[in-house]
Amino acid sequence: MNIKLYNPTEPQKDFYEMVYVHAPFVSLIVAGRQTGKTFFMMNDAVMRALNHPKHRMFWVSPIQDQANKVMKDIEAMFSNHEALWTQIVKRFDRKANEMYFHNGSFIKFRSADSGDNLRGATLDFIYIDEAAFMKIDFINEVLMPMVTRTNGRVVMSSTFNGRNWYWDWYNNGLREDNKGQIESIKRTYLDLDDNDVNRTVDAIRKGMTKAQFDQEFLCRPVSSSALFSNVEDAVYAESAPTTYERLYIGMDIGVAQDYTVLTAITEEYKVIDIDRFNMKEESMDSNDFKHRIKEFYRKHFDKLAACYFEVNNNDLLFDELTQDDDMYKMIPFHTTSQTKPEIIRNLIKLFEDNIIQIPKNEGLVKELYDFRSKRNAITGNMQFSNTEGKHDDMVMSLAIAAYCAKEEQDGGITLFL
Repeated sequence: MNIKLYNPTEPQKDFYEMVYVHAPFVSLIVAGRQTGKTFFMMNDAVMRALNHPKHRMFWVSPIQDQANKVMKDIEAMFSNHEALWTQIVKRFDRKANEMYFHNGSFIKFRSADSGDNLRGATLDFIYIDEAAFMKIDFINEVLMPMVTRTNGRVVMSSTFNGRNWYWDWYNNGLREDNKGQIESIKRTYLDLDDNDVNRTVDAIRKGMTKAQFDQEFLCRPVSSSALFSNVEDAVYAESAPTTYERLYIGMDIGVAQDYTVLTAITEEYKVIDIDRFNMKEESMDSNDFKHRIKEFYRKHFDKLAACYFEVNNNDLLFDELTQDDDMYKMIPFHTTSQTKPEIIRNLIKLFEDNIIQIPKNEGLVKELYDFRSKRNAITGNMQFSNTEGKHDDMVMSLAIAAYCAKEEQDGGITLFL
């Protein structure tokens, strides 16, 4: 007989259609809180076990405690149906975190922190909960081989965790030419169209940061620890006209391995030009490098009010550039443990207040989402950088440009010596 466990919501019906009707190898669900993504997978796992004899399944969570909680929640679903429970469940092993059914199917509850210890299993189906918070190598090298040999399938669900691999897979799943291999769907509490849910979410929202709410409820590709909010809202249409009276430039200088980024921003904080280049990768000599910087400066000279040039370890380069008479609008700026938090906080505020506008530049957007802060254990000061060694040169150039606009419009010229 077929078993039906509950009446799904509209988002859950959409999940079912993707998993059962479209039936790709990987069903990728992006769903915020209140949509019932985990509840959907719990019920689906039990239903699949009951309707497919001898079905071998894993439930994988980032940590074992999360997997154990899901196992207990499944047991709780049958709390008022003990007779039914004993008819369908042969063994419920809390020590080994495994659930066996009378028809030969099983669900084993495992975690990503087990790592390589999970290798070697042969499965028909895998449920991966909060997948974005696991490492891509674990997904590809440990989990996927378990089902590829059996023509099995995978359902994974999560909110985004910045623009990491889950964001890339989600976008791949939207492409028609990938259907059959991977398919994606995104749903939030707004898709429930339920006033009671809306009131609940509004109450929860008061105790959350903007980044947390954007991640957990709106499914935006931002980490809950992200510094910048409203990033997607700040992206303007390329066709939007730009008029301005004054312009400000921020230059984040990278020599050797790093990138140099030059950013031009208007008095109303609209970014109108970005140049990013690498001296080594583009085989530049020192003259080529200086020419590229001067070219950007002179391109905007007529309306340029000021240009802040990061001089950290680049004093000689600054002196060489400013030997030309028309480079008088270039002002030295030192990025220190005191000035860096100040320019970053200024940029955070511009995004929070929906003042700044940025072009549709994937590199810049990605860096903004990846940018983090942490407190130095020795000095107690806040340190800012991108995660896992990723670049932050575009963020820093933007921060310097925005700070230049703020300082120069407040009156006077400030030298950072």
